Amino acid sequence: MRFLTITILAASLCSPAAAFDFRPHELNIDAGGGRSLTSAAHGQARFRTIQLELVGHSNWIAHWIPKTDAGVSIAYSDIRQPRSWFGHQFGDPDDSVRGEWAYLFLRRGWRNVYAELGTGPMWSNRRVPAATARFNFHSQLGIGVRLLNATAHPMYVEYRFSHISNLVFGPHNPGSGKRNPGWDMNTILLGTRLRIWK
Repeated sequence: MRFLTITILAASLCSPAAAFDFRPHELNIDAGGGRSLTSAAHGQARFRTIQLELVGHSNWIAHWIPKTDAGVSIAYSDIRQPRSWFGHQFGDPDDSVRGEWAYLFLRRGWRNVYAELGTGPMWSNRRVPAATARFNFHSQLGIGVRLLNATAHPMYVEYRFSHISNLVFGPHNPGSGKRNPGWDMNTILLGTRLRIWK
């Protein structure tokens, strides 16, 4: 149900792009994994992710940033993270957390290389990181390469650096304000094209 809610939210967030003549031309699937940078407060998290992304052309965006597409993706992540605040320092076991998120992005290509930048909402069944918030924003910067580009199903290899935090929408702690630590992630994704529209 939460995954459907995020999908509907992503579609509604794309409505401005539709007003700017958004025309989808590519449906891709990606999967991969990564780790967070080690945090003194939270230790390290590990993510395994699968996502669907819809990439398209917008005349309005291309007018301002040539050779740039817009896109939206929905994703599911299995997150392994320390169970509690400072839990990694006291030998607490890791939790398995389900994270679902939508991601709006711009992608600029140079031949077989591309770069992308975007952000979107993320919801998890437990707080990410521990003792912070279940609702976060997942902002990402990616650099990728297309392989076998002349075929119907080219391969994609992408490195992403991402930041997950709640933008101070987390729980209030008397005397200390709102907790806003997050995860900084390094991720490698492998993917392929599922469908193309001419």
